[in-house]
Amino acid sequence: MTDNKQPKTGDLSDRLSGIRSSIDEKDARIIALLQERAGLAMKTGEIKTSLGLPIRDPGREKNILKTIAGAASGPLSADSLQRIFEAVIRECRALEEEER
Repeated sequence: MTDNKQPKTGDLSDRLSGIRSSIDEKDARIIALLQERAGLAMKTGEIKTSLGLPIRDPGREKNILKTIAGAASGPLSADSLQRIFEAVIRECRALEEEER
């Protein structure tokens, strides 16, 4: 009698569907958090305008990216996370500038 340890195609398809569903849920959470972050950035832009401050704060951006790099403990490298957050910061800054 042969012991077949290979997973069946149906089992793998079900597993793939489950993983993709979980990814979809995470994507929805990420989108909601990005929208929330963008709203907060717009509020900071309003305050900066009232205070006569520039929209871009290179020191703050550097600190954010340093914090992000320090939090890299999973499959994504610090460089990967920093590139993602550079894009997030750039897009949020653009929203702040639109409000001026």
